[in-house]
Amino acid sequence: MLVGRITEAHRSHYTVFVSGEEVLATVRGLFHETGDFPKVGDYVTLELLADKKAVIERVEPRRSVIKRRGAEDDEVQIIAANVDLIIIVMGLDGDFNLSRLERYLLLAKQSEIASIVVLNKKDLVEDVEVVCTEVAAVAGAVPVYAVSATTGDNLTVISEHIPPGTTAVLLGSSGAGKSTITNWLLQENRQVVRTIRKNDSKGRHTTTSRQLFTLPNGGYLIDTPGMRELGVLDQSDSNEEAVFKKVTDLAMRCRFSDCDHDKSAGCAIVAAVASGELSLREWHNYQKLLRERVFVEQRDATAALRHADEHAERVAKRNEALRRRRLNSGG
Repeated sequence: MLVGRITEAHRSHYTVFVSGEEVLATVRGLFHETGDFPKVGDYVTLELLADKKAVIERVEPRRSVIKRRGAEDDEVQIIAANVDLIIIVMGLDGDFNLSRLERYLLLAKQSEIASIVVLNKKDLVEDVEVVCTEVAAVAGAVPVYAVSATTGDNLTVISEHIPPGTTAVLLGSSGAGKSTITNWLLQENRQVVRTIRKNDSKGRHTTTSRQLFTLPNGGYLIDTPGMRELGVLDQSDSNEEAVFKKVTDLAMRCRFSDCDHDKSAGCAIVAAVASGELSLREWHNYQKLLRERVFVEQRDATAALRHADEHAERVAKRNEALRRRRLNSGG
């Protein structure tokens, strides 16, 4: 048995880097029973077969994992495993969205993985420093860098964050420049790069699957497809305080502990919005996360009730069938 690493997950098989080469691997039947399949970045124990084929026996314990909720089915999805650094890429064109950035930062916080923010396409902005200051106010202690993937300007700061043995993952919208950054770090054109639409600055999902690459310096990089929606998992009070510390600190200064932050007298948040201390964007985004948390809690409660009703109905039908059987048998 050998230990390799998943570099790409396909529909029915996996590409695994093991003993200095890539092999195509399938999984044992147990994986189909549990549904817990290997993910890109996983270390796996496998048995080598002929013709560069292999069978995956088990997934080694993960030291970290990045998860999100699906945009359509709300199921928990694993983006990547065994990651040391999340690189949040956002374009300084139509892709620029501070509310989305906050959600990526929350994802990194929940994953307990270090992160940096990379503002790509700095050549499209007249005053980069002003934009960086605005983003830094949202990012807090997370480093923020402005780069140009097309010219290579300042891209060395990214490679400095990926020393040998470190695994980084690129996260961001389609068209943000992740594939171009990947090619620069690899020092070769491995990822296809397409032009983006000028009317909305969106790409066409050039990268269609998650892939792990070995960088020339011995680091590792996972490129991911662009995400239209980013559903974070746990929107608990502690996480909200971590990302939106300004809002929660203000809420502590309200006159009443049950302040509705709307019409209640002595509301510190209303006063902060009025004075400009708290922007409407920050406040609206905070409210959005709170609404999503309530929705998830109500949905889970409704599902539990539905399952209980379905179980009760099955029990009633089974009891009725037994009663009729006794009647028919004359018992």
